[in-house]
Amino acid sequence: MADTPQRTMTEQVLARLRDMILSGELAPGSRIDQNELARRFGVSLVPLREALARLQSSGLVRIVPHRGVFVESLSADELLDIYQVREALEEQAARLAAPRLSDADLAAIDRLQAELERTAITGDFDAFLDLNREFHFTIYRASGRRYLLQLIDQLWDLSARYRRFQLHAFPDRARASLFETQAIVAACRRRDPDALAWMVRYKVHQTVVGLLDRMRQEPAPVSPASGENGVHGA
Repeated sequence: MADTPQRTMTEQVLARLRDMILSGELAPGSRIDQNELARRFGVSLVPLREALARLQSSGLVRIVPHRGVFVESLSADELLDIYQVREALEEQAARLAAPRLSDADLAAIDRLQAELERTAITGDFDAFLDLNREFHFTIYRASGRRYLLQLIDQLWDLSARYRRFQLHAFPDRARASLFETQAIVAACRRRDPDALAWMVRYKVHQTVVGLLDRMRQEPAPVSPASGENGVHGA
């Protein structure tokens, strides 16, 4: 059954809002001006509100009665919640993927590694983040586990703002992560489940360590319900 025009419009607005939040254009903790965005997108408030409701269910915004809609703030508790689950799921995906990596997968992984190195050196962080995601999912897709991949994909969406915050706070992190990427590639080439699973988990964990260190140097985030913004990182 074909999508209705309203459904299609909601999907378009949802995609644009999601990109604005994940890119940091809509800052963590900031209040969303629904009327201004509706004018900007050229839509009514109906698809905008439907999109915001869906973003709330995915954890990217918070709808506060009588106050408005706020981009979720960054918090150490959320960071740990997201990344501890990511560690476990991505370790499992990597372990399952290792023996199933094809020659085409390995060629794609090599190409992505080279691009990651180039963007880390030039400081093109937007491209680096996109390439890093594709690098990991090229590996995970080889696991053949549809629902596992869906869960990991959702967690990557939720953690995108934290990764961007880290790269802006620690520009050298992109270069520092290259040795982890190299070790992952080496494990892929050997199709070694244990080594690949361990290195993937280690890489995710190192991101947590760096982010927690940085966030503890920032003022504690305040709930939007109190009328203040949270930590602005990206």
